[in-house]
Amino acid sequence: MIALRIGLAALFLMVAVTVQTSVLSNIAVAGVTCDLVLIVVIALALSRGSEWGAIAGFTGGLLLDVVPPADHTAGRWALALAIAGYVAGLIRRETSTSPVGPLIVAATVVLGASLSLFIYCATGSLLHDPSVDWGEFGVRLGIAAGYDVVGAIVVIPLVMWIMGRVVATRERRRVLP
Repeated sequence: MIALRIGLAALFLMVAVTVQTSVLSNIAVAGVTCDLVLIVVIALALSRGSEWGAIAGFTGGLLLDVVPPADHTAGRWALALAIAGYVAGLIRRETSTSPVGPLIVAATVVLGASLSLFIYCATGSLLHDPSVDWGEFGVRLGIAAGYDVVGAIVVIPLVMWIMGRVVATRERRRVLP
């Protein structure tokens, strides 16, 4: 069962990286697009916990670091998304029965966007990346958080439903003779 979960998580991350780098990069506002990989990482963290969030974040970030058109030092997105995934996993809750569940998910997405963008920019500053502009950080953060919350409305419930459905189906098969 764990192999199936890992395979699904890898598939979600590969699809997210592909869509983010090929499709979503064409609808950028002020150089910022919807961070689909971050949203998938948060969905995996909310459905499976902080360890899954950290591992998924590292894996998704590493894919973003090496997939063209990567123009930065490898490892920056891996670190940023691993920490964001770990923190999102700490916030893990059952959101289906709680009336404030969607607000918790939206707050988690905003926190993840803020944390990952800050860590990415901070590591860029430490590495003297000329593309890091702290004067535009607030504007970029606002656009990123808005994009990510809108994308999370569709992606997070879908990923969590599929992960839950796979587990429920496998457990049901194990119980039935």
